[in-house]
Amino acid sequence: MKLTVLGAGSRTPLLLRGLAQRAGTLPVREVVLHDADPARLALMAWLGSRLCESWGAGITVRPADDARDAIAGARFVLAAIRVGGDDGRVLDERLALEHGVIGQETTGPGGFAMALRTIPPMLEHAWLVEELAPGALLINFTNPAGLVTQAIRDHSAVPAVGICDTPVAAKRSLARFLGLPDDEVRLDYLGLNHLGWIRGVHAEGSDHLPELLHRYEELAASDLMWRLFDPELVRGLGMLPNEYLHYYYARRDVLARLQGAPVTRGEQVRELNRSLWAHLGRAAAADDLDDALSAHEETIRTREATYLSGELGVEPPTPIAADGPGFEGAGYEGLATAVMVAALGNHRAPLILNVPAAGAVEGADPHDVLELPCVFEDGVPVPVAQPALPPAAAALAGPVKAFERLTIEAAVSGSRRAAVTALASHPLVGDHATAASLVTAYLRAHERHLAAFRRAPAEVGR
Repeated sequence: MKLTVLGAGSRTPLLLRGLAQRAGTLPVREVVLHDADPARLALMAWLGSRLCESWGAGITVRPADDARDAIAGARFVLAAIRVGGDDGRVLDERLALEHGVIGQETTGPGGFAMALRTIPPMLEHAWLVEELAPGALLINFTNPAGLVTQAIRDHSAVPAVGICDTPVAAKRSLARFLGLPDDEVRLDYLGLNHLGWIRGVHAEGSDHLPELLHRYEELAASDLMWRLFDPELVRGLGMLPNEYLHYYYARRDVLARLQGAPVTRGEQVRELNRSLWAHLGRAAAADDLDDALSAHEETIRTREATYLSGELGVEPPTPIAADGPGFEGAGYEGLATAVMVAALGNHRAPLILNVPAAGAVEGADPHDVLELPCVFEDGVPVPVAQPALPPAAAALAGPVKAFERLTIEAAVSGSRRAAVTALASHPLVGDHATAASLVTAYLRAHERHLAAFRRAPAEVGR
């Protein structure tokens, strides 16, 4: 069985480890890596091959410069591309902060800019999957994951599913707090990617949400993700918010912290990655697997230890013990392999994924990609029926969903006017003049990645 990985980034070794650990239920024997950066592709193919060899995994890892070669005949295609690389992320975040709005990779303007340059190439990949790997499941981790998955579902026939490990991390945190194994906890969850709410925490035949709301101060003391929110806010909602909702519920404080931080998260990650890739280059030249693995593990540890801490002015999170993780595993690579196992019919428990609502959510457009529990039937994810979001959540999710739709229209059409309309509609912007100025800045900064905007016909007042 062949797996294609689009975007041979630094988490590829973790994905390969997950494949090796699930060999009994996930018979992937060939992994083909494709990346726009030839040097990075060669390094990750070397490291992946050497790791699989050292594990005795029976997995062949090879690079493919040509996307057609990479995709042809795949059973699964995992997309994790970053158009513009780390430099693009840095620009996205810095330009937003210069315009007085939150600069974050996936939320608000940062996610908007990333989507404009990411959607066209992702659609090209999806059309290649249609042609060369009919029946393949496209697992999308390309950010912004929900928005990009929506574009793929709207403009191709590929059965794409978006994944994000944030709900999984929340479930692990709650299970640990309750003293239960991960797999004994099931979440009622609904929203958009990086904009969702936990409405039930089921275990041992009971819903523990009321207890968690009552003991929220204790829960917050146990994990950073819950310390981001005021207990009275959470009790007023009657739900547990996804950690990214901090950008909305504490917008003024977050913006001040981001503007006052010495570096953005993008700048921090860029330096970590530069150091890692240089180190991997030296290790590959010496064929020193131990040195490469040590550098990779240290980089991953540093990234995880500093997640949400420096940029938000909070203390580093308390690590969650990794012994005995649940079926979804840890990180996106754990969820990605869990999705593949479920798609092959080897698991039936619900997974929280980004898929079209398909009539499962009361009042939702069936074509809208939402983040919610799904079970796999005949190899495709089917959302579990959900009641509508309560008004306090719907009042935020509705405008952000409209923003996603408008952003897809702008990315596909290359219309600056559509782009300004989309960005102005986002709750973290909400101002036409700011949106117009920021769109101009993004179009200039990312010109070489925005061919659709260069091809678009002239608009009056562009």
